[in-house]
Amino acid sequence: MKKLLYVAVIVVFFLLALSFYLNNPQLVTLSYYMGFEKEMPLSLLLWITLFIGVVIGWLAGVVRNLRLRRRLAQANRTLRIVDT
Repeated sequence: MKKLLYVAVIVVFFLLALSFYLNNPQLVTLSYYMGFEKEMPLSLLLWITLFIGVVIGWLAGVVRNLRLRRRLAQANRTLRIVDT
């Protein structure tokens, strides 16, 4: 039953992404530093921006998780020293 729900969510997400792409076919020019210019559909630019934001958020979560694991390990070592 869970697999069916996952497949349904993926299909709905794909259909929404497809309709978003079809409703935003306008070409936009991305101008960046050193004369870099790239022309692409608006929907693609927005998806790239979303992806970059998700990756940055994920990396921030990984860094926080690593810091918390380090603090937990240090607390466990301190607890072992106190118990002995």
